[in-house]
Amino acid sequence: MYRYWCLLLIVFNTLHISCELVVVETRTTVKVGALFFSGEDETELAFDEAIRQINNQKLFELQFETIKRYVPNEDDSLVLQQLTCELLAQDVAAIFGPSSRATTDIVALIANNAGIPHLQYDWDIDIDLEQRRLNHQMSVSVAPALQTVARAYLDIIRKDYKWRKFTLIYETEQGLARIQDLMNVAEVKRENIKIRNLAEYEDDMRVLWKEIEEDFHEQRLIMDCKPESLVPLLNQAKEFKLLGPFRNWFLTHLDTHSSGLFQANNADFQSNITSVRVKGVDANPFERKKTRITEVDQLLGNQTMLPTLMYDAVVLFANAARNVITGGREFVEPAGRCDAEGSYAWVLGKYIVGEMKRISEDDVEPPFKTENMKIDEYGLRSEFNLEIYKPTINEPLATWSPDGSIQSVRRDFQISSSSSAAVQDFAQSRRVYRVVTHIEEPYFMMKEDAENFRGDEKYEGYAVDLIQKLSEMMEFEYEFVLVNGNGKFNPVTKEWDGIMRSLIDHRAQIGVCDLTITQLRRKYVDFTVPFMQLGISILFYKPDPEVKDIFAFLQPFAKEVWMYVILTQLVMTLAFVFMARISHHEWENPNPLVEDPEELENKWRTRNTAWLMIGSIMQQGCDLLPRGAPMRMLTAMWWFFALMMLSTYTANLAAVLTSNKIKPSIESLEDLIDQHEIKFGTLEGGSTSLFFSESNETNYQKAWNQMKSFEPSAFTKSNKEGVERVRKGEGKYAFLMETTSLSYNTERDCHLQQIGDQIGEKHYGLAVPLGADYRTNLSVSILKLSETNELYKLKKKWWKNHNVTCEDDETDPQAVDGDELSLIELGGVFLVLVGGIVVAIIIGILEFLWNVQKVAVREKVTPGEAFKAELIFALKFWITKKPNRISSIRTNSDDTTSRASRSTSRRSSSQSKQSKQSKHSKHSKVSKRSKRSKRSRSRSRSHSKSRSKKYSTSG
Repeated sequence: MYRYWCLLLIVFNTLHISCELVVVETRTTVKVGALFFSGEDETELAFDEAIRQINNQKLFELQFETIKRYVPNEDDSLVLQQLTCELLAQDVAAIFGPSSRATTDIVALIANNAGIPHLQYDWDIDIDLEQRRLNHQMSVSVAPALQTVARAYLDIIRKDYKWRKFTLIYETEQGLARIQDLMNVAEVKRENIKIRNLAEYEDDMRVLWKEIEEDFHEQRLIMDCKPESLVPLLNQAKEFKLLGPFRNWFLTHLDTHSSGLFQANNADFQSNITSVRVKGVDANPFERKKTRITEVDQLLGNQTMLPTLMYDAVVLFANAARNVITGGREFVEPAGRCDAEGSYAWVLGKYIVGEMKRISEDDVEPPFKTENMKIDEYGLRSEFNLEIYKPTINEPLATWSPDGSIQSVRRDFQISSSSSAAVQDFAQSRRVYRVVTHIEEPYFMMKEDAENFRGDEKYEGYAVDLIQKLSEMMEFEYEFVLVNGNGKFNPVTKEWDGIMRSLIDHRAQIGVCDLTITQLRRKYVDFTVPFMQLGISILFYKPDPEVKDIFAFLQPFAKEVWMYVILTQLVMTLAFVFMARISHHEWENPNPLVEDPEELENKWRTRNTAWLMIGSIMQQGCDLLPRGAPMRMLTAMWWFFALMMLSTYTANLAAVLTSNKIKPSIESLEDLIDQHEIKFGTLEGGSTSLFFSESNETNYQKAWNQMKSFEPSAFTKSNKEGVERVRKGEGKYAFLMETTSLSYNTERDCHLQQIGDQIGEKHYGLAVPLGADYRTNLSVSILKLSETNELYKLKKKWWKNHNVTCEDDETDPQAVDGDELSLIELGGVFLVLVGGIVVAIIIGILEFLWNVQKVAVREKVTPGEAFKAELIFALKFWITKKPNRISSIRTNSDDTTSRASRSTSRRSSSQSKQSKQSKHSKHSKVSKRSKRSKRSRSRSRSHSKSRSKKYSTSG
């Protein structure tokens, strides 16, 4: 059985080999020629591999035979003509090459005349489409068209990288052709692009790198050089720190990956280096892997451009020729001759070229090595894909397509173990950001004990805390660099200074302070999203509040008025006394019980008259009133005078006390414009002055013109200088500044205040160099700080000052919305009240002592006994009846004491009975006394009536 199966296997193999031999014998043999310069071994190896793979295709109907010719290194058109003619004499159906070393198109012209397809795989920088349509009809190039490559670079720089300022460096004419479109970036001014030729610095390349670093301060370089020159050039640039962090290199040669930069990568290559290459076809995961990698496999796997394009050129021609020859057209070998008269063009040649322009990459076998093969009507490759990658680690980043789109690539890139030591991407290492700023409260300040700290620890402020929080979120280190000011623009030299200069020259990576986002600044630097919103307002001097007068209630009348009022009252008192004495109606009977008294009494003595005058002017009245007509007329006139004076005083008092509010002489920008006594200005060259100078609003333009006209200049060199001028001017100078700095200063100085509403709207942001790749991360981090309320906390921490309290914070009339009066302004009223009370008490004490003396004399006791008795009685507030004599006071006191002792010794029952009896007896006594008093009053009334009638009758 085993022998039987072995016999069948031998028979099957024999039949299979016989069939293959038959197929080979039935294939049409097509000769192809190739021209190579010496040293192009890799390209020749790719050519042979492509022919071998095609010939090994079992179902491929054509068999290709190669004829090679080698060109000396000397560029000689006669030699090329001779070698081309030799190939034509060998009846070749296509000619491949030569490479771009040949500066003549003699091969293309001969092939065009002979009708032989001419395959190009290298750059052709001298492309004239009209000339190509007429004299290069048989030429087909699989190399990417230079015009399309230049457009691809423009898309990458403009759309993906967003570079607006860079330096171009090239080595060859081909390199210049590849980067020529970059000089026409629409968003970039010509002064932002500099171009240098390496050939001009071949004596000493360090001159070039020094110029780029010290003169250009360039951070973005686009270089096109040969692969073998790349590593030595970068090593020289490394000496000038051009490979440090925040530097960006874009290498445009399509063979940069074969330069050895991958192996040369080390810790010194910290810059972001990217390059491009023709994108290869992704490997088929189901394809059988080779156990043995040959030299040509490694060559094509490395995507070296010329060998790869040679391979694709052979595949393109072979498939086009097969489609034409096997499509029904009889194959006739070309019979072109360079020296034969009357020779004719090969008929199938133009059909094969036409098929190459129509063929699809999905219809060829073996497949192309590069993606997106499309030949246009001029025989140029118009479509291809470029791969953007990092040559230092050979990692793909994105893919450019002919439609201008750039798609990011995300995949795990496998690196062989032999190169694992060079895998690390040193460009991603932790960076140290140089943060440029300047001293400005409260953004950036020196600590009070700064001498006790070193480095960045001696600084404090809003900007310091903000950068610290950003560094924690983005995980970067930083160091502060101090300059003078945010940056002023010189319109003559077109140069900036301060923070702006440092960012433009790339001496710093972040600018932070009170740096306003303006359109002019955005032309030179980029800004993050705002971290603070603000406007413009007026800083003005607030004078000390007027010293409040405790006798403010006297201010409604002048001193003379008060003197005349007092004098008038004295005169009226004397006049009233005189008029009362001559008026018989004012003389009354002093004793109503006597019907016919011998004397009459006049109650309008000086003290009663003065009491009437005072009560009238106080609007309180008096219990004593005049009876005669003259006296009533005089009293009415005095009442009229008192009414007018009191009404006038009341109205004037309200006006005087509420008009003491401190009001500034200006309340808005319009008030500043309409006056000429107070000068006003802004920070010279700052965003505030730019706002007024470029505004089209009438008031702002008027304000700007007035500021320019002031002598001496109203502009200041810094905000601090402006604040000092306001403080020292004491109302003669106003400073227009941003509301953030204004509120900070008014919070700490009671002599400063904000006048008017906010003008306009502005924003503070972090400034970074143009096109900085970390700007987006900074913006995202700032938004997170805003969403978590951290920015508000920072502002509250550095703006609000709880250590300074102005004296007039509570008593300042400006702080009161109504007309309320302070305690100080009404203090005089209280003083008058207290003074009157004290005087009354003193008079009362003197009167008490005088009465004690009289009692002691009358009752013949010592003054001490009299004083003691009178004082003890006065302190017994519950006793309402006073005996007439001191002995009665003492007796009543003793009786009261004995009764109290007896009452405590009695029983409770007798106590209640005693209390009832005492109450009854007291009630009966009170009722008897009240009856007697009523009878006496009625008698006195009747007697007074009878006496008055009698007196009036006799009168």
